[in-house]
Amino acid sequence: MKSTTKITKAAKVKKADRGIPFEEMCRLMRVYGPIKCLRKRKSSAEGGGNGAVANTKIDSVKRKFYRWFPDLEERFVKDKGGFYRPKFGHMVEMCYRQDRRAKDGEILNKKRNRNRRRQQQQ
Repeated sequence: MKSTTKITKAAKVKKADRGIPFEEMCRLMRVYGPIKCLRKRKSSAEGGGNGAVANTKIDSVKRKFYRWFPDLEERFVKDKGGFYRPKFGHMVEMCYRQDRRAKDGEILNKKRNRNRRRQQQQ
């Protein structure tokens, strides 16, 4: 009976809570950007501006961070000051992310064209 109790306690631990400070998440997202190309989506806060960023929910930013950095432990290392730095250097990480965005953009473009052709045939 005790073993099932331990499992349920472990299951309750959130995946998004890995001990990375929120400010550090925001810094990494601002500096390095996503690995996927940006989709053309309407912002939930029309007009944008700094007020829209301030009103963003913390849990939403955390989810976005872990989508943008799925391999954080493999590609980044924490320094003595508590900041995460790329293992292979800043420029290598920037080039890696730029290449990933370009590849994802090509895939997205093919997907859009394929769906447009299907709509025209109907």
